[in-house]
Amino acid sequence: MTERPITFDKGPRPRTTILEDMLDIDSRLLAQVARRVRLVQRAAKGRQVLDRELEKQLWSAFDQSSRQQGLDPRLTRQLFALLGSFGLETQTGRRAQDKPFTLVPRSEALDIDLTGPRSRAHARMLAVLAAATCQSTRIAGVVLSDPLIELVKALNQCGAHLSWNEESLDASAPEKYSEDFPLKFEDVLVFAGEEPFTLYVLLAFALRETGRSKFAGGAGLKALDLRPLEALLPLLGARLAPMNPRSRGLPARLESGGRMAGRIELAADTPPLFAQALALAAWSYPEGLRLALSSDPRAAAAQAAALDEAVAVLTLCQVKALRRGEEYAISAGKPKLPKVPALPMDPALCAYLLALPAMAGGAARLSGRLALPEAVLTDFKNLGLAPEIDSGAATCASATLNAGQYLVMGRTGKFLPLALALAVKAGGARVALPAGGEGTAARAWALDLLDRLGASYDDAEEIPRDVLVITSGTAAAWDGVWTAPDAWGTLGLALLSFIRPGIALDNPGGLAALWPRFWALYNSLPVARDLPPAPKEPEKHDTKPKNRRVRV
Repeated sequence: MTERPITFDKGPRPRTTILEDMLDIDSRLLAQVARRVRLVQRAAKGRQVLDRELEKQLWSAFDQSSRQQGLDPRLTRQLFALLGSFGLETQTGRRAQDKPFTLVPRSEALDIDLTGPRSRAHARMLAVLAAATCQSTRIAGVVLSDPLIELVKALNQCGAHLSWNEESLDASAPEKYSEDFPLKFEDVLVFAGEEPFTLYVLLAFALRETGRSKFAGGAGLKALDLRPLEALLPLLGARLAPMNPRSRGLPARLESGGRMAGRIELAADTPPLFAQALALAAWSYPEGLRLALSSDPRAAAAQAAALDEAVAVLTLCQVKALRRGEEYAISAGKPKLPKVPALPMDPALCAYLLALPAMAGGAARLSGRLALPEAVLTDFKNLGLAPEIDSGAATCASATLNAGQYLVMGRTGKFLPLALALAVKAGGARVALPAGGEGTAARAWALDLLDRLGASYDDAEEIPRDVLVITSGTAAAWDGVWTAPDAWGTLGLALLSFIRPGIALDNPGGLAALWPRFWALYNSLPVARDLPPAPKEPEKHDTKPKNRRVRV
C-alpha cells in the first residue's frame, strides 16, 4: 500500500471584502480589454474599421452571451460599441509611463505681448461658406489644428477647392463657372474625421439635396449619439439612420429631399454645434430657416452662444441673419465672402492666456478684437482680475485672487479646466459643472485631479452634483502620471504647473486637436513675443551658364 504524502490543513481562505473583489475583477477585466485591443489592431491592419462580417460575428456572440447573463440589452449595445472603439481610435502619441511630459515652467513673472490666437469657430465657418459658394478667399492667421484639416479634407471630398499652409486657408474658384451647387453628397461616402462640427455641417448642407448620402468617421464620431438629430431631421424632410444597428453613431445614411419646414424649435438635447451648422447652411434652403431656442434655460444659453457666432459670420458675408428674442432668422440668398476676412481672437484660447498672469505673475497683452463670454468676464472680475479689452487689444495683469467665489464658466466644458485652475490658485471656490452626462464625467476626472494636487474639496451628499466645492489650494507634490481628459484639460494643467511644478502628462500631443503651437509658447515663457516670419533664401542665379550635355 502506497502511503499518501502528509498534507497540512491551511485552514479556510481569508474572506475578501466587496471592494477587494471588485478591484480584482476590474484589474483582470482591463487586462482582457488590453488583450482585445491588440487583437483588434491586428485584425484592422492599420485601418480605423473592422471587416463587417467579422464585426457581425463578434456582435452575435456578444449579444447571446449578454442575454445568458441577464444584462440590459441597451447597455450591452453601448458597451459593444465602446469596446469596438478601443484599438481603432486615432493614435495621439501617448508617452510611456516612464517617459512622461513633465511641466516645469520657469518661476519668473510673465511678459506676454502677442498677436492673439484667431477664432477657430470663425475660421471653420468661413471655410465652409467658401467651399459652398466656390468663391476665392484667403483666411489668414488660422489656428491650424487637426479638426480644421479634417474639415477641409471632408469638404474637398464633396467637391470643394480648399487648401492650407501653416498660416492660412485658401479657397479657389473653379476655372469654369457653374450655377450648380458645388458640394455633392449623392452616392458619396464622406469621411468626417473625429469632430462633431464637421459631421453636422456636412449633414446640414446635404439636407438641400434629394437623394441618399453616407457618412463615416473616426472613433469619436462612431461613439457619438445621433439620436438628438433624429428628432429634428424629419422636420427638414430627412431621415438619418445608423448603418450599424448596434451603434448610435457613424457610419450613417441620410435620406433627404422632403419638404423642409421654415421654422423649427430646438430641443434641450439639440447639440449647439448642430444648431450652428443649420444656421450656416440655411441661406441655401428654399425659404431660409428660423431657429427657436430650447425652452430649457441652460440648453438655450449654449445654443444661443453658438448661433450668435454663426450670425456674426453670415452678417460678415452679407447674408441677412438676425436674432429676434429667442428666435434666429436666416434668409435665403448667397453669401459674398471678403477676399481676406479679418478674424477676431478666439475667446476660449485667449481666456486661458489672459489667466496666465494670475497663476505666475506678470502681465499679458494680446493684439486683436476680443469678446469674452459674459460668464468668463464676470468670473474674472469676481476673482479680482481686471482684464482691459478695447478694439485693438486685451490685457490682464496679475492680482491676488479672491477665495470663495462661485465660478459659473465651468458650466461650459471648455472653460471648466480654467475655472478649476483659478479656484485652486485662489485657495477655494465653488465651480459649476456642465449638465447631464458631460458633468458626471467631468466631476470624476476633476476630483481625481484635485486628489493628485492635494487640494481639499467638500463632497458631502447634500451638495448638488452640478457644483464642485473646492476648499483649499494645492498642498502636495505631484505624484504619478496623468492623462488629460481632453485638450482643454491639458491647457488647464499648463496653468496649474505654475503653482505645482512637476505635473507629469502622458498625452501632451492631444493639443494638436486644439492649438498645436501652444507648447512652443509655453516653453518660451516667461517672455513671449510673436515669432518673425522665417526669411526666404534668395534664389541662386549663376552668372555663367553651365556647360550642359544634351542627349540627341
